[in-house]
Amino acid sequence: MAGVAASHIAADLGLDIETLGLFFSSSTFGLLIGALLGGWLADRFGRIEVLSGSVIAFGLASVLTALATDATMLICVRALTGAGLGGALPNLLALTSETAQQGREKRAVAYLYSGVPLGGIAVSLIGAALGSRWQLLFVAGGIPPLLVGALIWFERGPRTMITAGDTSTSPVDALFGGGRAFATILLWTAFCTTLVILYLVLNWLPTVLRGMSFTPLQALAAQVAFNLGGFFACLASAPLLDGKRILPVAIVSFVSIPLVLLGLSHSTSLGLTFFIALLLGGSVLTTQSLLYAIAPTVYPAGMRGVGTGGAVAWGRIGSIAGPLYGGLLISSEGSMRDAVTGTVPVAIAAGAAAVLLVIRLRAVGTVEDATEARPH
Repeated sequence: MAGVAASHIAADLGLDIETLGLFFSSSTFGLLIGALLGGWLADRFGRIEVLSGSVIAFGLASVLTALATDATMLICVRALTGAGLGGALPNLLALTSETAQQGREKRAVAYLYSGVPLGGIAVSLIGAALGSRWQLLFVAGGIPPLLVGALIWFERGPRTMITAGDTSTSPVDALFGGGRAFATILLWTAFCTTLVILYLVLNWLPTVLRGMSFTPLQALAAQVAFNLGGFFACLASAPLLDGKRILPVAIVSFVSIPLVLLGLSHSTSLGLTFFIALLLGGSVLTTQSLLYAIAPTVYPAGMRGVGTGGAVAWGRIGSIAGPLYGGLLISSEGSMRDAVTGTVPVAIAAGAAAVLLVIRLRAVGTVEDATEARPH
Protein backbone atom coordinates (compact mmCIF):
# COMPACT_ATOMS: atom_id res chain seq x y z
CA MET A 1 0.00 0.00 0.00
CA ALA A 2 2.85 2.39 0.79
CA GLY A 3 4.20 2.47 -2.76
CA VAL A 4 0.76 2.87 -4.34
CA ALA A 5 -0.35 5.67 -2.00
CA ALA A 6 3.00 7.45 -1.62
CA SER A 7 2.52 10.25 -4.16
CA HIS A 8 -0.91 11.19 -2.77
CA ILE A 9 0.29 11.05 0.84
CA ALA A 10 3.31 13.22 -0.02
CA ALA A 11 1.04 15.80 -1.65
CA ASP A 12 -1.47 15.88 1.22
CA LEU A 13 1.02 15.93 4.09
CA GLY A 14 3.82 17.86 2.38
CA LEU A 15 6.45 15.08 2.57
CA ASP A 16 9.83 15.56 0.87
CA ILE A 17 11.90 12.70 -0.63
CA GLU A 18 13.81 12.03 2.61
CA THR A 19 10.63 11.88 4.72
CA LEU A 20 9.02 9.66 2.10
CA GLY A 21 11.97 7.28 2.48
CA LEU A 22 11.37 7.22 6.25
CA PHE A 23 7.69 6.50 5.60
CA PHE A 24 8.65 3.53 3.44
CA SER A 25 11.19 2.23 5.96
CA SER A 26 9.27 2.78 9.21
CA SER A 27 6.98 -0.22 8.72
CA THR A 28 9.93 -2.48 7.94
CA PHE A 29 11.75 -1.27 11.05
CA GLY A 30 8.68 -2.26 13.07
CA LEU A 31 8.61 -5.57 11.20
CA LEU A 32 12.20 -6.25 12.30
CA ILE A 33 11.25 -5.87 15.97
CA GLY A 34 8.01 -7.80 15.52
CA ALA A 35 9.73 -10.74 13.81
CA LEU A 36 12.26 -11.11 16.63
CA LEU A 37 9.62 -10.94 19.36
CA GLY A 38 6.96 -12.91 17.48
CA GLY A 39 9.20 -15.90 16.80
CA TRP A 40 10.55 -15.95 20.37
CA LEU A 41 7.10 -15.65 21.94
CA ALA A 42 5.59 -18.31 19.67
CA ASP A 43 8.23 -20.91 20.60
CA ARG A 44 7.17 -20.42 24.23
CA PHE A 45 3.45 -19.70 24.23
CA GLY A 46 2.08 -21.12 20.96
CA ARG A 47 2.09 -20.03 17.34
CA ILE A 48 -1.67 -19.65 16.90
CA GLU A 49 -2.06 -17.16 19.75
CA VAL A 50 0.85 -15.00 18.59
CA LEU A 51 -0.28 -15.22 14.97
CA SER A 52 -3.82 -14.11 15.80
CA GLY A 53 -2.68 -11.17 17.92
CA SER A 54 -0.17 -10.07 15.28
CA VAL A 55 -2.72 -10.13 12.46
CA ILE A 56 -5.20 -8.09 14.51
CA ALA A 57 -2.42 -5.63 15.42
CA PHE A 58 -1.39 -4.86 11.85
CA GLY A 59 -4.99 -4.59 10.73
CA LEU A 60 -5.74 -2.04 13.45
CA ALA A 61 -2.57 -0.07 12.73
CA SER A 62 -3.43 0.04 9.03
CA VAL A 63 -6.81 1.57 9.82
CA LEU A 64 -5.10 4.12 12.09
CA THR A 65 -2.81 5.09 9.19
CA ALA A 66 -5.84 6.60 7.49
CA LEU A 67 -6.17 9.01 10.42
CA ALA A 68 -2.60 10.35 10.18
CA THR A 69 -2.45 14.14 9.89
CA ASP A 70 1.31 14.71 9.92
CA ALA A 71 4.57 12.92 9.19
CA THR A 72 5.25 11.95 12.81
CA MET A 73 1.93 10.17 13.30
CA LEU A 74 2.20 8.58 9.87
CA ILE A 75 5.62 7.10 10.59
CA CYS A 76 4.58 5.87 14.06
CA VAL A 77 1.48 3.99 12.89
CA ARG A 78 3.42 2.52 9.98
CA ALA A 79 6.01 1.21 12.47
CA LEU A 80 3.17 -0.41 14.45
CA THR A 81 1.81 -1.93 11.24
CA GLY A 82 5.21 -3.45 10.60
CA ALA A 83 5.45 -4.84 14.13
CA GLY A 84 2.21 -6.74 13.60
CA LEU A 85 3.31 -8.03 10.23
CA GLY A 86 6.64 -9.08 11.72
CA GLY A 87 4.97 -11.10 14.44
CA ALA A 88 2.74 -12.85 11.92
CA LEU A 89 5.25 -13.81 9.23
CA PRO A 90 7.62 -16.22 11.03
CA ASN A 91 4.64 -17.99 12.58
CA LEU A 92 2.91 -18.40 9.23
CA LEU A 93 6.11 -19.90 7.82
CA ALA A 94 6.69 -22.22 10.78
CA LEU A 95 3.05 -23.38 10.93
CA THR A 96 2.98 -24.10 7.21
CA SER A 97 6.24 -26.05 7.32
CA GLU A 98 5.23 -28.03 10.42
CA THR A 99 1.78 -29.05 9.19
CA ALA A 100 2.70 -29.80 5.56
CA GLN A 101 2.95 -33.35 4.26
CA GLN A 102 6.42 -34.73 4.96
CA GLY A 103 8.74 -34.13 2.02
CA ARG A 104 6.58 -31.26 0.71
CA GLU A 105 7.40 -28.60 3.30
CA LYS A 106 9.22 -26.22 0.96
CA ARG A 107 6.59 -26.23 -1.75
CA ALA A 108 3.89 -25.63 0.88
CA VAL A 109 5.67 -22.47 2.03
CA ALA A 110 6.18 -21.40 -1.60
CA TYR A 111 2.47 -21.81 -2.31
CA LEU A 112 1.76 -19.74 0.80
CA TYR A 113 4.08 -16.99 -0.45
CA SER A 114 2.29 -16.84 -3.82
CA GLY A 115 -0.43 -14.91 -2.00
CA VAL A 116 1.93 -11.95 -1.64
CA PRO A 117 1.89 -10.84 -5.30
CA LEU A 118 -1.88 -11.34 -5.40
CA GLY A 119 -2.12 -8.82 -2.60
CA GLY A 120 0.14 -6.52 -4.60
CA ILE A 121 -2.15 -6.75 -7.62
CA ALA A 122 -5.24 -6.11 -5.49
CA VAL A 123 -3.82 -3.03 -3.82
CA SER A 124 -2.60 -1.62 -7.16
CA LEU A 125 -6.07 -1.92 -8.67
CA ILE A 126 -7.87 -0.61 -5.57
CA GLY A 127 -5.38 2.26 -5.34
CA ALA A 128 -6.02 3.19 -8.96
CA ALA A 129 -9.77 3.16 -8.38
CA LEU A 130 -9.55 5.32 -5.25
CA GLY A 131 -7.06 7.83 -6.69
CA SER A 132 -6.21 10.57 -4.21
CA ARG A 133 -8.46 9.08 -1.48
CA TRP A 134 -5.50 7.19 -0.01
CA GLN A 135 -7.11 7.00 3.44
CA LEU A 136 -9.72 4.59 2.11
CA LEU A 137 -6.96 2.35 0.77
CA PHE A 138 -5.53 1.82 4.26
CA VAL A 139 -8.99 1.22 5.70
CA ALA A 140 -9.68 -1.36 2.99
CA GLY A 141 -6.34 -3.00 3.79
CA GLY A 142 -6.96 -3.01 7.54
CA ILE A 143 -10.44 -4.48 7.84
CA PRO A 144 -9.73 -7.96 6.36
CA PRO A 145 -6.86 -8.75 8.78
CA LEU A 146 -9.02 -7.65 11.71
CA LEU A 147 -11.65 -10.17 10.64
CA VAL A 148 -9.15 -12.91 9.81
CA GLY A 149 -7.25 -12.42 13.07
CA ALA A 150 -10.45 -12.84 15.07
CA LEU A 151 -11.38 -15.93 13.02
CA ILE A 152 -7.95 -17.49 13.68
CA TRP A 153 -8.39 -16.95 17.41
CA PHE A 154 -11.89 -18.40 17.68
CA GLU A 155 -11.19 -21.33 15.35
CA ARG A 156 -8.00 -22.44 17.09
CA GLY A 157 -8.14 -25.88 18.67
CA PRO A 158 -6.02 -28.87 19.74
CA ARG A 159 -5.35 -29.92 16.14
CA THR A 160 -3.66 -26.62 15.31
CA MET A 161 -1.94 -26.01 18.63
CA ILE A 162 1.81 -26.38 18.18
CA THR A 163 3.65 -27.22 21.39
CA ALA A 164 6.14 -24.74 22.74
CA GLY A 165 9.79 -25.16 21.84
CA ASP A 166 12.84 -25.89 23.97
CA THR A 167 12.82 -22.92 26.33
CA SER A 168 16.21 -23.93 27.76
CA THR A 169 17.94 -23.08 24.48
CA SER A 170 19.10 -19.50 24.13
CA PRO A 171 18.43 -17.58 20.89
CA VAL A 172 22.18 -17.51 20.20
CA ASP A 173 22.44 -21.30 20.47
CA ALA A 174 19.34 -21.74 18.31
CA LEU A 175 20.82 -19.59 15.56
CA PHE A 176 24.49 -20.51 15.70
CA GLY A 177 24.73 -23.79 17.62
CA GLY A 178 24.58 -27.32 16.25
CA GLY A 179 26.52 -26.51 13.10
CA ARG A 180 24.00 -23.89 11.98
CA ALA A 181 26.29 -20.84 12.10
CA PHE A 182 27.37 -20.79 8.45
CA ALA A 183 23.87 -21.56 7.18
CA THR A 184 22.42 -18.81 9.39
CA ILE A 185 24.93 -16.22 8.10
CA LEU A 186 24.25 -17.15 4.48
CA LEU A 187 20.49 -17.10 5.08
CA TRP A 188 20.67 -13.67 6.69
CA THR A 189 22.85 -12.29 3.90
CA ALA A 190 20.55 -13.61 1.19
CA PHE A 191 17.45 -12.30 2.96
CA CYS A 192 18.95 -8.87 3.55
CA THR A 193 20.26 -8.26 0.04
CA THR A 194 17.21 -9.71 -1.70
CA LEU A 195 14.88 -7.52 0.32
CA VAL A 196 16.94 -4.45 -0.58
CA ILE A 197 15.96 -5.18 -4.18
CA LEU A 198 12.36 -6.18 -3.46
CA TYR A 199 11.43 -3.20 -1.31
CA LEU A 200 13.27 -0.77 -3.54
CA VAL A 201 11.24 -2.06 -6.49
CA LEU A 202 7.94 -2.18 -4.58
CA ASN A 203 8.26 1.35 -3.25
CA TRP A 204 10.07 3.18 -6.04
CA LEU A 205 9.03 1.39 -9.26
CA PRO A 206 6.09 3.75 -10.00
CA THR A 207 8.30 6.80 -9.32
CA VAL A 208 11.16 5.42 -11.41
CA LEU A 209 8.88 4.65 -14.36
CA ARG A 210 7.28 8.10 -14.23
CA GLY A 211 10.79 9.53 -14.23
CA MET A 212 11.42 7.51 -17.41
CA SER A 213 8.50 9.38 -19.08
CA PHE A 214 5.77 6.80 -18.45
CA THR A 215 2.31 8.00 -17.43
CA PRO A 216 0.93 7.13 -13.97
CA LEU A 217 -1.47 4.63 -15.57
CA GLN A 218 1.39 2.95 -17.45
CA ALA A 219 3.46 2.82 -14.25
CA LEU A 220 0.52 1.17 -12.49
CA ALA A 221 0.20 -1.39 -15.28
CA ALA A 222 3.90 -2.22 -14.96
CA GLN A 223 3.45 -2.72 -11.21
CA VAL A 224 0.58 -5.13 -11.86
CA ALA A 225 2.78 -6.94 -14.39
CA PHE A 226 5.53 -7.22 -11.74
CA ASN A 227 3.14 -8.94 -9.33
CA LEU A 228 1.60 -11.16 -12.00
CA GLY A 229 5.05 -12.39 -12.94
CA GLY A 230 5.77 -13.12 -9.30
CA PHE A 231 2.51 -14.98 -8.77
CA PHE A 232 2.90 -17.34 -11.73
CA ALA A 233 6.62 -17.87 -11.11
CA CYS A 234 5.99 -18.76 -7.45
CA LEU A 235 3.33 -21.28 -8.43
CA ALA A 236 5.49 -22.82 -11.18
CA SER A 237 8.63 -23.10 -9.05
CA ALA A 238 6.99 -24.39 -5.85
CA PRO A 239 6.96 -28.13 -6.80
CA LEU A 240 10.67 -27.90 -7.72
CA LEU A 241 11.83 -26.83 -4.26
CA ASP A 242 11.53 -30.21 -2.53
CA GLY A 243 14.38 -32.22 -3.98
CA LYS A 244 17.47 -31.89 -6.13
CA ARG A 245 15.94 -29.34 -8.51
CA ILE A 246 16.10 -26.59 -5.88
CA LEU A 247 19.68 -25.71 -6.86
CA PRO A 248 18.85 -25.01 -10.55
CA VAL A 249 15.86 -22.93 -9.41
CA ALA A 250 18.13 -20.89 -7.12
CA ILE A 251 20.73 -20.33 -9.83
CA VAL A 252 18.24 -19.34 -12.53
CA SER A 253 16.19 -17.03 -10.31
CA PHE A 254 19.15 -15.21 -8.77
CA VAL A 255 21.18 -14.89 -11.97
CA SER A 256 18.17 -13.44 -13.75
CA ILE A 257 17.69 -10.54 -11.29
CA PRO A 258 20.74 -8.42 -12.31
CA LEU A 259 20.15 -9.23 -15.98
CA VAL A 260 16.52 -8.12 -15.82
CA LEU A 261 17.46 -4.96 -13.89
CA LEU A 262 19.94 -4.06 -16.61
CA GLY A 263 17.22 -4.68 -19.19
CA LEU A 264 14.83 -2.37 -17.34
CA SER A 265 17.44 0.40 -17.19
CA HIS A 266 17.79 0.29 -20.99
CA SER A 267 14.14 -0.22 -21.91
CA THR A 268 12.55 2.51 -24.02
CA SER A 269 9.31 0.98 -25.30
CA LEU A 270 6.13 0.46 -23.30
CA GLY A 271 5.62 -3.16 -24.36
CA LEU A 272 9.20 -4.15 -23.56
CA THR A 273 8.99 -2.47 -20.14
CA PHE A 274 5.86 -4.44 -19.26
CA PHE A 275 7.55 -7.68 -20.31
CA ILE A 276 10.65 -6.84 -18.26
CA ALA A 277 8.49 -5.94 -15.25
CA LEU A 278 6.84 -9.36 -15.60
CA LEU A 279 10.26 -11.06 -15.63
CA LEU A 280 11.52 -8.92 -12.76
CA GLY A 281 8.56 -9.85 -10.59
CA GLY A 282 9.07 -13.52 -11.42
CA SER A 283 12.75 -13.52 -10.55
CA VAL A 284 12.59 -11.34 -7.41
CA LEU A 285 9.53 -12.99 -5.86
CA THR A 286 10.70 -16.52 -6.72
CA THR A 287 13.93 -15.84 -4.84
CA GLN A 288 11.94 -14.65 -1.84
CA SER A 289 9.70 -17.71 -2.05
CA LEU A 290 12.76 -19.95 -2.14
CA LEU A 291 14.37 -18.28 0.89
CA TYR A 292 11.15 -18.42 2.92
CA ALA A 293 10.80 -22.10 2.00
CA ILE A 294 14.36 -22.89 3.10
CA ALA A 295 14.37 -20.89 6.35
CA PRO A 296 12.18 -23.18 8.52
CA THR A 297 14.12 -26.31 7.48
CA VAL A 298 17.43 -24.93 8.75
CA TYR A 299 16.25 -25.11 12.39
CA PRO A 300 14.72 -27.89 14.55
CA ALA A 301 11.04 -27.44 15.44
CA GLY A 302 11.69 -26.30 19.00
CA MET A 303 13.87 -23.45 17.71
CA ARG A 304 12.04 -22.74 14.46
CA GLY A 305 10.24 -19.63 15.67
CA VAL A 306 13.48 -18.00 16.80
CA GLY A 307 15.41 -19.19 13.74
CA THR A 308 12.84 -18.12 11.18
CA GLY A 309 12.11 -14.91 13.07
CA GLY A 310 15.81 -14.09 13.12
CA ALA A 311 16.09 -14.57 9.35
CA VAL A 312 12.99 -12.48 8.71
CA ALA A 313 14.24 -9.78 11.10
CA TRP A 314 17.68 -9.63 9.52
CA GLY A 315 16.05 -9.40 6.13
CA ARG A 316 14.15 -6.36 7.36
CA ILE A 317 17.44 -4.51 7.52
CA GLY A 318 17.37 -4.88 3.75
CA SER A 319 13.75 -3.76 3.74
CA ILE A 320 14.73 -0.61 5.61
CA ALA A 321 17.81 -0.01 3.49
CA GLY A 322 16.07 -0.65 0.15
CA PRO A 323 13.76 2.39 0.08
CA LEU A 324 16.47 4.63 1.55
CA TYR A 325 18.99 3.33 -0.98
CA GLY A 326 16.47 3.96 -3.75
CA GLY A 327 16.01 7.55 -2.60
CA LEU A 328 19.79 8.02 -2.50
CA LEU A 329 20.22 6.63 -6.02
CA ILE A 330 17.39 8.71 -7.43
CA SER A 331 18.68 11.93 -5.86
CA SER A 332 22.37 11.37 -6.70
CA GLU A 333 22.42 9.58 -10.06
CA GLY A 334 22.15 11.34 -13.38
CA SER A 335 18.91 9.62 -14.42
CA MET A 336 16.33 7.10 -13.34
CA ARG A 337 18.02 4.51 -15.55
CA ASP A 338 21.30 5.03 -13.71
CA ALA A 339 19.47 4.54 -10.42
CA VAL A 340 18.14 1.15 -11.57
CA THR A 341 21.64 0.09 -12.67
CA GLY A 342 22.95 0.96 -9.21
CA THR A 343 21.01 -1.97 -7.70
CA VAL A 344 22.82 -4.63 -9.78
CA PRO A 345 25.77 -5.20 -7.35
CA VAL A 346 23.30 -5.85 -4.53
CA ALA A 347 21.49 -8.42 -6.70
CA ILE A 348 24.77 -10.21 -7.43
CA ALA A 349 25.59 -10.43 -3.71
CA ALA A 350 22.12 -11.83 -3.00
CA GLY A 351 22.50 -14.51 -5.65
CA ALA A 352 25.91 -15.62 -4.41
CA ALA A 353 24.71 -16.01 -0.81
CA ALA A 354 21.54 -17.89 -1.75
CA VAL A 355 23.24 -20.34 -4.11
CA LEU A 356 25.98 -21.05 -1.54
CA LEU A 357 23.27 -21.67 1.08
CA VAL A 358 21.48 -24.21 -1.10
CA ILE A 359 24.78 -25.95 -1.88
CA ARG A 360 25.62 -26.00 1.84
CA LEU A 361 22.28 -27.50 2.85
CA ARG A 362 22.48 -30.12 0.13
CA ALA A 363 26.00 -31.07 1.22
CA VAL A 364 25.21 -31.54 4.92
CA GLY A 365 21.55 -32.48 4.60
CA THR A 366 18.78 -30.63 6.40
CA VAL A 367 19.54 -29.70 9.98
CA GLU A 368 16.06 -30.86 10.92
CA ASP A 369 15.98 -34.39 12.30
CA ALA A 370 14.03 -36.53 9.85
CA THR A 371 12.65 -38.62 12.72
CA GLU A 372 11.31 -35.60 14.56
CA ALA A 373 7.70 -35.94 15.62
CA ARG A 374 5.30 -33.95 13.52
CA PRO A 375 1.90 -32.54 14.57
CA HIS A 376 -1.21 -34.39 13.48
